[in-house]
Amino acid sequence: MSHLSRPSIALAFFAILFSASSANAQRDAGSKIRGEYNFYGGAASRSMRGALEYSRDYRQYAQTAPEKKVNPEVAREAADTIGDYISKAQKHMAWMRKQAAGDKQTLTSLDVIDKNLADAAKSHHEMHETCLKDNVDAAASMDCCKVIDASLSKAIAEHDKLMKHLAATKPTAK
Repeated sequence: MSHLSRPSIALAFFAILFSASSANAQRDAGSKIRGEYNFYGGAASRSMRGALEYSRDYRQYAQTAPEKKVNPEVAREAADTIGDYISKAQKHMAWMRKQAAGDKQTLTSLDVIDKNLADAAKSHHEMHETCLKDNVDAAASMDCCKVIDASLSKAIAEHDKLMKHLAATKPTAK
């Protein structure tokens, strides 16, 4: 009986091996990249939204600070976190750009996102310089946050459109 089970096991092994290779053959070449687009795209979205939330929260704090006196530690923490999130979003967008070579529509969207992230980073740099001072200028730091918010809102809107486009280009399963 043990001799009969060995051929059965071998047959089952080859059947599993064959079905796995045919399942992989049904996946198109871009399926791996789209999965990574989803990961990096999601990470970029979370980073941009995190920066936007921190910026909005800081602006709300600065508006309501007693006598418009901003605690320098709070200002530095907010500026550092906003900068970290913007940098992470830029890193994820750079990865997506490498994968999009030759895809004009995706590259056009990435150009818009990158421009807005660069604008947000520039305003963040100004905010960071303002927040390093012992006497943080609440109005000046809030003005930087307004530009950061506007730039990030545009980048997020374009990113959302891009991710919908990429999801729509996914072929249907066979």
